[in-house]
Amino acid sequence: MSAPVIIWFRRDLRLQDNLALEAALKSGAAVIPLFIFDPNILNSRRISSVRLKFMLSALESLDGSLRAYGRRLLVRHGEALPTLQNLIEQSGATALYFNTDYTPFAIQRDAAVSEALSIGVHTYHDRLMMPPGSVMTNDDTPYSVYSPFKRKWREKRDERLHIAQYTISAEKLHDLEGLQNDGLPDLHALGHSSTVDVPQTSAEYVSSLLDRWVDERIYGYKDGRDMLGDPHTAPLSATSFFSPYIRFGILSTRTIYWHCREAYENATDKAGRESVTKFVDEIIWHEFYTHVLWHHPHVVDHNFNEKYDAIQWRHAPDMLAAWQNGMTGYPIVDAAMRQLNATGWMHNRARMVVASFLTKDLLIDWREGELYFMRRLLDGDLANNNGGWQWAAGTGTDAQPYFRIFNPLSQSQKFDPTGAYIRAWIPELRDVADRFIHEPHNAATPPNNYPAPIVDHQLARQAALQMFEAAKKSEVN
Repeated sequence: MSAPVIIWFRRDLRLQDNLALEAALKSGAAVIPLFIFDPNILNSRRISSVRLKFMLSALESLDGSLRAYGRRLLVRHGEALPTLQNLIEQSGATALYFNTDYTPFAIQRDAAVSEALSIGVHTYHDRLMMPPGSVMTNDDTPYSVYSPFKRKWREKRDERLHIAQYTISAEKLHDLEGLQNDGLPDLHALGHSSTVDVPQTSAEYVSSLLDRWVDERIYGYKDGRDMLGDPHTAPLSATSFFSPYIRFGILSTRTIYWHCREAYENATDKAGRESVTKFVDEIIWHEFYTHVLWHHPHVVDHNFNEKYDAIQWRHAPDMLAAWQNGMTGYPIVDAAMRQLNATGWMHNRARMVVASFLTKDLLIDWREGELYFMRRLLDGDLANNNGGWQWAAGTGTDAQPYFRIFNPLSQSQKFDPTGAYIRAWIPELRDVADRFIHEPHNAATPPNNYPAPIVDHQLARQAALQMFEAAKKSEVN
């Protein structure tokens, strides 16, 4: 048998439309499919038990897809470089293939791997349709505002929309004979536990999820995307729920995009086409924030906009705990946080509401919320989570101006008008009359097991404005 090559799966846990896998298979050598459990990731302060549980399910599905060809996923534990060096020595592999990741940790890790290995290392821009550096201003500088980025992205989009085309067979995959395979661990073996039921991850399920979305539900996206509602009767409503699958590359954004183009062509009216366009805009947001992180890695722990470094955030552990546990006395905020804690997911509109509330009502540092989200979210993505939090806080690129502060009451009335979402997640309020569901403390008999608001929004708004204005003056001086 000729020397094999290695495909190193990371955030691309699929056999379909995978650029690195395509290249490895077309090399003509037997392909070793590898996944590494790296302690540097497992011990990260941003690790999430529920996200790890979801990833394990995705790896089981990937292994199951390989089993269909009579092959298995090779699993190893250890830091990436020595683990790869050991496997190369054992297998005699002559090349390593993987798809590029864009976080600061991944960039440093992959550079070390590429420099140290004596075999060919082949990398591919698979996670994004337009990788960092490919969408720049006319002055060849990175964009810091979404709208012009979106326009340039749309101008250049067809340059990199290659869908990977290849066939898989047992003959093209290494049988792993003679190679140590640690096998997939369970969550407890990795030092984690979670009672959250994670979504299905099989290729068949993901394909059906995509088909249902583009065949029908996408056409209601523009009008319905911000509405909350009861997740038990309409669990996905007008949202796609693709984000966890994109996070781990179970579903490629290229595949989603091509299905969206087909949906656009099949739309029967202008409203349908506008909905498809609006949904693609969200894919571009995902790419925009990844570009921002790549160009400005300091945003991981620092304000993108340095003029707000002088902000004196409030240190309020009790308020932070109330926010985390869904006990602020603002039903829309509490319902959203309880949904996050129970399911590992939260509607995007709700994410904006709770982020604004933490930073501009409670005046607590956005980094507290960003970290809490990363430890709870199924779809926790460093670039997009960070970008969303800095947008809400007013400190980031293309951020919401600091003086625009979400009113949790009006947000609740507008996006959960019947209180269905609130009642779904706050059992203490299920019997509250409709007219008081958004302000239960104003009822003649307020529920005695639900807290009154921990802050007055109007007073908090004024305090937030003063806090930001003081920071701006400090920066000028």
